[in-house]
Amino acid sequence: MSDTSESPESRKAERLQQRADRLTETADQASERASAMYGRFAGGQPLLRGHHSYRSARRDKNRADAASDRAIDAYKAAEQAQDKAKWAKAHAAAKAEIAAVTSTRERPWGQSDFQVGDIVAVRVFETGTSTYRVKRVNKKTLTLDGGGGGWDDPKREYSRVLSRTRSGVTITNPADGDTT
Repeated sequence: MSDTSESPESRKAERLQQRADRLTETADQASERASAMYGRFAGGQPLLRGHHSYRSARRDKNRADAASDRAIDAYKAAEQAQDKAKWAKAHAAAKAEIAAVTSTRERPWGQSDFQVGDIVAVRVFETGTSTYRVKRVNKKTLTLDGGGGGWDDPKREYSRVLSRTRSGVTITNPADGDTT
């Protein structure tokens, strides 16, 4: 499942991108319609109060203004959809990268794989990663140095560890560390 083109997250990202493209196309069409509605006023002729054409010109201008407002709203919706699609693509890529790292392991991380002072990259939430120094090695978790003098030291389960660095050597598969 490390292939991002087949994951549910990448399919969702693709659907969001298609929606954003459709909304952008709709916004372009709305903008063209609004521009066409302003054609009557292209010469710069002002609306002449009291003239027999004033009521129809005012009505046409109001319609064109409303069409412009709809086009602007459509562009805003398209922009929001583009942002959602971009976020979904980044989310899918990060999730696939984490899955690729964890799928190559020959065995899970354990207490014997860590020492105080090791640098570890850990998964935070679903797709985020953070890097910490190991402060304490516990039976089921690592106590990590949060940098706040102890009050904000996070604990992370071994299953959340993505890599360990010791003496400048980084490993992502705990079986690789069995020889050190």
